[in-house]
Amino acid sequence: MNKLVPSALAVAAVAAVAGLVGAAAAPSAVTAGVDCSSSATVAYFGPTTGPVASIGAELRGFSLLYAQQWNAAGKKPTMKIEEGDTKFDPAVTSTVAQRFASDSNVIGVIGPGASQEVLAAGPIFKKAGLGYVAATATRTDLTNGKLPTFLRIAAPDKIQAVSTADFIKSRLHAKSVLAVDDQSAYGKPLADQVGRLLKAQGVKVKRASVTQKTSDFSSVITSMSSDTDVVYLALQLPDKMTLFGNQLKEQGKNVKVFLSDAGGSGVQLPGAYFSTFGPDVTHYPPAQSVLKAYHKKYGAKAPVTAFGPMAYVSGQVVVDAVARACKDGTATRAEVLKELHKTNLKNSIFGDPIKFNLHGDRIGAHFFQFQITKKGPVPVK
Repeated sequence: MNKLVPSALAVAAVAAVAGLVGAAAAPSAVTAGVDCSSSATVAYFGPTTGPVASIGAELRGFSLLYAQQWNAAGKKPTMKIEEGDTKFDPAVTSTVAQRFASDSNVIGVIGPGASQEVLAAGPIFKKAGLGYVAATATRTDLTNGKLPTFLRIAAPDKIQAVSTADFIKSRLHAKSVLAVDDQSAYGKPLADQVGRLLKAQGVKVKRASVTQKTSDFSSVITSMSSDTDVVYLALQLPDKMTLFGNQLKEQGKNVKVFLSDAGGSGVQLPGAYFSTFGPDVTHYPPAQSVLKAYHKKYGAKAPVTAFGPMAYVSGQVVVDAVARACKDGTATRAEVLKELHKTNLKNSIFGDPIKFNLHGDRIGAHFFQFQITKKGPVPVK
């Protein structure tokens, strides 16, 4: 219902947004505005090297593409990019985050890649009042208010957990599930959530934990209950998913396999299913110009998964917010953070509008299910 006079509730909501942004910016070590009449400095960080370098390359390429297109079009201000490689290591992430926070020219950040990196950078950026937008960090409690300068494009794991549990129960007809995590800030809470939801639907659930360095899963596999009909892998590393699936086959375990969102990054397990935070945009008309630009820069065979389009939008959101904050020739981190929360894109490379709630979650974000075939992932309708 539209009204010409705002209701008290609407006024309160606006005040809440202002309070959130103000609270985030208040402890900033860098509060003075920077001259951005001709150029503005935006930072990017993610796992460019390390155990998820293949995902990191796609995240980096798409995250920076919008800024590169912006500059090529001659738009103002020119976007200067400062980069940092987290190496998928929280300690390195903290060091990079501190470098960005201490650089008074940096007024907005794109990235990082994973939940554990967000947790490492969060307290530093909170103190610096520095807004940052991650493409794919999905741990649910990242947006519980403790990291007030954080926003994300992907849906949180509380949504992934519901869609995953419903799919395993309703589409795979599971009666007994083994849910495996890798003890990470992402994997364990996600597997816990999925397990609880399945149990609530009457499914028998057994839990197991491995580490990201585990290469022999035989003990976990041999200890599976004889009635297990689905294995759910909440792992961050795609190569570990492939390895686990292959070892299942080697031991003759004829079970269905469902993977968390990393399963969409080149895992070679034909027949397995996975959940991810974005659709297949390779045949989506509005995405074609962006995909063409990406392949022109990084090669025709450069892979495109759900990670890339999300990263493109994270870069778009940050660049656009910085540009709006710089309209009067200067900008502060607090102004950029305010503009991040005011984001209102009617459409995106993956078809969804882009707006955020008070805590930095994208409104309407959801997950999609795919099945892996020999020709690649196929959406499950």
